[in-house]
Amino acid sequence: MKTTKNQKISDEMRKIELFSAADESVISSFARRININTYRDRQSLFFNGDSCDTLYIILSGGISLYFISEEGNEVIFSELQPGDAVGEIEFALNYRHSSNAVICGATRLLEIDRKTFNELSTIPQVSSYLMRTIARKLHRTMMFAEGMALYPLETRLARLLLDLGAAHGRSTSDGILIEKPISQSRMAQLINASRPRINAQLQAWKSERLIGMRQHRIIIFNERSLQIISRHSDPAA
Repeated sequence: MKTTKNQKISDEMRKIELFSAADESVISSFARRININTYRDRQSLFFNGDSCDTLYIILSGGISLYFISEEGNEVIFSELQPGDAVGEIEFALNYRHSSNAVICGATRLLEIDRKTFNELSTIPQVSSYLMRTIARKLHRTMMFAEGMALYPLETRLARLLLDLGAAHGRSTSDGILIEKPISQSRMAQLINASRPRINAQLQAWKSERLIGMRQHRIIIFNERSLQIISRHSDPAA
């Protein structure tokens, strides 16, 4: 049974970027010291201020990182997907978690404790992986901060719809159907806005035939107009 468990973990390790270039001996050596756990939708993974003793890598499902605003609202600043690492910056610096994390859908995580990580970090491809994943995380955070600081709601919302279209869209005769359902409350969390303002902007765009609804899913009729709004709206003071 133990051999079977280690083999399954080895198989999962080979699929992720961290171990993609690792020798078979490295994978076999660390497989017995790495865990894979499953989490349920909306389960909290950690909170701001918690100690960071585990590096997580998403195998399937997703995780949202969020802050709590002064008004008590959740503001999502990053949605992580399979292949992404979670908590790698705090883990590498031995800091406490600086945000909250919640599971999105049934999710499987590969988990590495600090002692195992310290040994892994001596392997060149592991150090290279950490540099790349931290750089990607920094870029996402800078883009989020730029949007929050400089651009009005319509620009942030246009960018969100275009991102959703790129990630979850399907071309139809009418436009791009975003096959992933997303509520207005969720949109509000993602771009730090109120739900009523999200609703008002979506209704305005529906009236202008930029977007529409099909079976509770958004369809983008006029991608070009949304691109113009996302790129050329004047920064807000």
